[in-house]
Amino acid sequence: MQKYSFTAEELADALAPGEITSASGTLSASSPQAAKKAVERSLRSRGYEPTGNITITPK
Repeated sequence: MQKYSFTAEELADALAPGEITSASGTLSASSPQAAKKAVERSLRSRGYEPTGNITITPK
């Protein structure tokens, strides 16, 4: 598994309509596509809907 960095811009907060935030971090995944899917799934499980770009880069 490779490590990736991610930056997610423009996350709509489902619990506070109208609030927009961003997130960044690192994770391990088998491919950049798998990393992006994992980030999207994780954000949604925390009540955020990605409305902007999610950038994945190898670390």
